[in-house]
Amino acid sequence: MDKLYSVEDLAQACDVTSRAVRLYMQKGLLEPRRAGRTYVFTDVSVERLSVIQRCKRLGLTLEEIKTRLDTTSTPELENMIARIKDITEDANVELESLCQALSLIRRQKRN
Repeated sequence: MDKLYSVEDLAQACDVTSRAVRLYMQKGLLEPRRAGRTYVFTDVSVERLSVIQRCKRLGLTLEEIKTRLDTTSTPELENMIARIKDITEDANVELESLCQALSLIRRQKRN
């Protein structure tokens, strides 16, 4: 049987705020069950929230994340893959630039 999480428990388990969990509920990204007057989440929600957080770090909008979570459309998934590849390429270029800048600063400090 799945462990049940309250809004606060889910937030703590995923290192987000309760407010963020409620926002994701409002936007349809998380769909809790009800236990009386209380919202409850399962381990599936923990996994889903982890995906949401990862997508946010990649710069996807909440609408794009909802599409990512709910889609079975090949073109939409292909578009997201292309966008994430672009983000990855940009991140790699920026990472290289930062590493070069750091190396230059370190060399200057030694001299």
